[in-house]
Amino acid sequence: MKIKKYIITLILWMQISSLFAQNKYKKYIQDHNEMHLKEYKELVSIPSISSIPSHKSDVAKAANWIVNKLKSIGISQAHIIPTEGHPVVFGSWDKAPGKPTVLIYAHYDVQPVKESEWKNPPFSPQITGDKISGRGASDDKSGVLISLFAVEAMLKSEGKLPVNVKFVFEGEEEIGSTHFKSFLEKNKELVNADFAVDADGGQYNETTPAMLMSLRGSATMEFTIKTANIDGHSGEFGGKTPNSAVIMSQIISSMFTKEGNVAVEGFYEKVIPATSEEKEMIKNIGYDKYDDMKILGTTVEVGDTNYSPLERVWFRPTLEIIGLQSGYTAPEGHSNIIPGNAMARITCRLVNNQSSPEIIGLIKKHINKNLPEGTTVRYKPSNEGVGARPMKFPANTKEYKYIVDALEKVYGKPVKQMGTGGSIGSLLSIQEVLGLTTYSLGFELPDENWHASNEFFRLSSLHKGQLVYCNYLHHVAEEEMKLKK
Repeated sequence: MKIKKYIITLILWMQISSLFAQNKYKKYIQDHNEMHLKEYKELVSIPSISSIPSHKSDVAKAANWIVNKLKSIGISQAHIIPTEGHPVVFGSWDKAPGKPTVLIYAHYDVQPVKESEWKNPPFSPQITGDKISGRGASDDKSGVLISLFAVEAMLKSEGKLPVNVKFVFEGEEEIGSTHFKSFLEKNKELVNADFAVDADGGQYNETTPAMLMSLRGSATMEFTIKTANIDGHSGEFGGKTPNSAVIMSQIISSMFTKEGNVAVEGFYEKVIPATSEEKEMIKNIGYDKYDDMKILGTTVEVGDTNYSPLERVWFRPTLEIIGLQSGYTAPEGHSNIIPGNAMARITCRLVNNQSSPEIIGLIKKHINKNLPEGTTVRYKPSNEGVGARPMKFPANTKEYKYIVDALEKVYGKPVKQMGTGGSIGSLLSIQEVLGLTTYSLGFELPDENWHASNEFFRLSSLHKGQLVYCNYLHHVAEEEMKLKK
């Protein structure tokens, strides 16, 4: 009985202390806003593009920047851990004995850019009004910095954290987390934790929080077809010579039906329909097709009308042509040639029990079947068949509830459950190796041009995100203490 009373008294004391602490955190966040914006610009200015080998040193530079930041806020156990590819940044604060450990995952690598499409240089971040622009400003350097700034506010204000915290920041998420599972297996004891959150996530909108309930998987491939050793003169050889650009167009066209569905044999064979609960979740989202069309500047919505738009994005697989190249494509000039080769890049988004190697195999079989005489094909081996697997997240766990409570406390609104068409392969690796379900706790918004030109992040989300993390870490400590009663 005495022990029970002691625990109850301790819980009440923790709750009161938390209220006072939250005010300290708010003041620290406000007082250090200018410093944090300066640091935000510093990290975004580093072109940590993981998919381009010439940027390997930039990825390493970003990793070192994060390590130095971790050490500056009081995370003395901070260092780079090499992998067979780009490094992982690890940091740990373990001075709360007997308290749970929270693992915070994010990634610091970014997508390539087409500089000609940017209003401002993508790695010279600009702050205009409530927005900071630059490649990675939203996806996912926002996740890295929000979690770091929140822990900084707690340590600098109180000198301690209510729980133990570990940071794992990956440098290969944008290329399918190729070496992440191996990293976890080799460092299992080092990164082991009781809870895990993913800072590479988003909210429903600026004022309404969301919980991510599903992710699609991914598969990528690149192939080149060849019809001649060199490009031919269109006058001398036209009319008798196979044209690789035309043949590539025909092959790609054969991959789709007139209605826009994928015509690759077996592509939909293992797809499991959305459940009644998932369809109900879709109904609870106020979807307006014109919102998405406004973001992209499109004028029409396409897809299989047997499924709602969100069902197609969240729970149906896709095959997208993400890049094409053939012939003379320089910005100026006109070369009268018959292209001797053509290249295409493909990304598939996968659902439930589809696998990347199997889907890539089906696409190759389709290409080979539709390859005309006199044409050869070469498949680029880089990361082929290596991709994220689909995931779903249960809503009946304490881990889910702790995050929901923290979001609703700061936003003052109930969370909306959502799916997403995107992929985060590292989360399945965390589940398989560490046994942890990694729930989303990021603050990106759908219109922030992830992977596109003129990417940006809202500074209001930077402030709100820090408060959510501060509340969440305290809430985990309080709720876990209650379970000891």
